[in-house]
Parts: sequence; C-alpha cells; structure tokens
Amino acid sequence: MKITDHELESLIAVLSPTGIDFQAGRIVRLLAKGPNRTGIICAKCSVGNIPDVIVKSINPKIMPLGFFVSCVKPPMRIRNQFGQIAGDWIYTLYRANDAANDDLDLSALDGLELSDRDLNNIGVK
Repeated sequence: MKITDHELESLIAVLSPTGIDFQAGRIVRLLAKGPNRTGIICAKCSVGNIPDVIVKSINPKIMPLGFFVSCVKPPMRIRNQFGQIAGDWIYTLYRANDAANDDLDLSALDGLELSDRDLNNIGVK
C-alpha cells in the first residue's frame, strides 16, 4: 500500500506529537515505505516487542484516521543471516477501508463444490 506524504504526516502527528519519534513513529515510518519483517523492524526501529507497541501505541491512535498495522505469517520460510529458520512475521500498514477481499478473484473456485454449511462459514450465504 502506498500512502501519501500528507497521510504519513497525519499518522506521525498522532504518534509523535512532540516531534520526536519513539518506537511507534519509527515503525510507522518504516511500514509506510512497504511491508517489512520482524527482524528488520526490530533492527531499524530499535524495538523489542513489536506486537505490544502495535497494540498499545500504534493502532489505537491511527485507527481513527482510517489506518492500522497488522501482520501475517510469511508464505515461505525466512532464514536469518546464519541460515537458521527465523520466526519472522510480515508487518504491513493498511487502510481500514480497504478490505482484504475487495478484489477477490473467485474464478479459481470454478467447479469447486461447497456445502451450505461451508458457504455460511465464509459469509457467502
């Protein structure tokens, strides 16, 4: 997601009202450039507990502006500099009005048979 400079300024204004960026401001500035993984965020933003900062210091302040930060498990294994499997997650800054399935292409489901119960579970019926 690409955000405008004006949107970023609005986010930083609520996260760093004194003009000094702490962990929350640094994380949002980094994520405004694009998604990033746990290890990179920790290193570049000097933060230890990313989920805690997001839940307590970022999302409650930026949600009224129509944004939030969330994470997903990466689709493939991420390895650290030593070749070991890292437990990194991918964090992204989202607009709250953009649902994840807005541009959902259902053509891949052609021929797939789903029961009424399955359709109810995914909110189609």
